Amino acid sequence: MFLKCSKQRDIVICLGRQAFLAGVLCLSRIAALGVLLIASMSQSQAAELRIAHCLYGCPKGSSSENHLILRPIYALSYNTRNKVADWAAYRVTSGSIGIASSLSRAVMIDDFVEETLSAADFINAEEAGFTRAQLVPLVNFAGTPYWNEVNYMSNAVARSQNLSLGAWYGLEWSIRNLVNREREVYVLTGPIFRDSPVVASLETQTQHRVPDAFFKIVVSADNRATAFIFDQDLPVHVHHCDTRAAIDEIETATGLEFFPENPRLVLGLLDTNLGCF
Repeated sequence: MFLKCSKQRDIVICLGRQAFLAGVLCLSRIAALGVLLIASMSQSQAAELRIAHCLYGCPKGSSSENHLILRPIYALSYNTRNKVADWAAYRVTSGSIGIASSLSRAVMIDDFVEETLSAADFINAEEAGFTRAQLVPLVNFAGTPYWNEVNYMSNAVARSQNLSLGAWYGLEWSIRNLVNREREVYVLTGPIFRDSPVVASLETQTQHRVPDAFFKIVVSADNRATAFIFDQDLPVHVHHCDTRAAIDEIETATGLEFFPENPRLVLGLLDTNLGCF
């Protein structure tokens, strides 16, 4: 069932059979998830939507050729030229986090975007010091029935092994600890491409470029935030707090505009809540 409220520029999707209780159109649990399974939308169409995964609006500045993919647990803007999402946005809650040790990491072809990388493109990744990673992590949504949607190739990216085992892992651990204390946070993440490539490319037949760095912005519901830039060649021993950056710096590096629905947003700091003193 698709319900579009044009005045508020909202789209709500409810799946499943009609509710068996009178006056109930959808299960409240499903309705609370908001937008679900819309893909290949232009950025102009995206401006007409209010996407719950994005606090104060999804980032602006991506190409109009990008594919906007909306799923129950995240939204992302997929760049078919670079073969990676320009940004991914998601909300982590105490209820969404779960144990992922027994869950599948098998890749899934995205039915909405044909021009993604494939599992074969990562066969030689370890030899080059990379790993097939995810912008939206599995553990953060292992407690939901939608955890497998992080395995779509549109969510995949080549990330250095040292970064994955070092600062990136440290920040992910700190985010989950924060959520367990404060119930929820919003996250924006994506790649950074320098003017000249600074990391090696994967030897594949698919034309693409490996990101030179990544950004991650963690925002609480009460408008506190801390942002990070992780270079791909970051040594494994570097602490995530040593990679803190200004949001303006990330906007300059990516060409994106964050929080477009609240351009005068003044953010406090989440530093101490993320283990940064």
